[in-house]
Amino acid sequence: MGGPQAPSLLDTEGEGASAASGAGSEHSRFVAQLFERYRRPLLRYVSALLGRRADAEDVLQDAYARLLTVPVLDRTPARARAYLFKTATNLVRDRFRRSHVTVDEEPSDDVAADGETPELIVDFEQGLDAVKRALLELKPRCREVFLLRAVDGLEYDAIAAHLGISKRTVEREMKHALDVCQERLKRAWR
Repeated sequence: MGGPQAPSLLDTEGEGASAASGAGSEHSRFVAQLFERYRRPLLRYVSALLGRRADAEDVLQDAYARLLTVPVLDRTPARARAYLFKTATNLVRDRFRRSHVTVDEEPSDDVAADGETPELIVDFEQGLDAVKRALLELKPRCREVFLLRAVDGLEYDAIAAHLGISKRTVEREMKHALDVCQERLKRAWR
């Protein structure tokens, strides 16, 4: 029970850094377990952002490789999961930015069929930033309810059981989170 405490993401020197550098295989196992646990919800999330499963698979591979190179990763489940989703979100954003840089390329049939223009991509990025800021403003329980529903795809009953709260409380928290996100989106797209 008295094993070593997991280093924090912010711990870049001292015991945390030396433990991380000496425990490469332990870190690799942790990252592999993290991906195994959250692969399906992460794939759904990234697929929804990109619109194509093949692109989402590429982002997941990139996120996995990137997490393997993180020198010290907080092993608290909620923080590790949040870091994983943030990494994937940043990789998606990078893909959109790269699509702006390579203007002389012909758009693929998928892009042309969806009518994605630079303006729509910028709108998407602004909306994504607005939602991220809105989620950060929410109280922790409200944010967790939203993420369990939106990212993990849990039903209200399952969220209530998981958090030990009533289904009605879950409904209220979800409504509040959606209202805050919607208001942020309205402001971002004015």
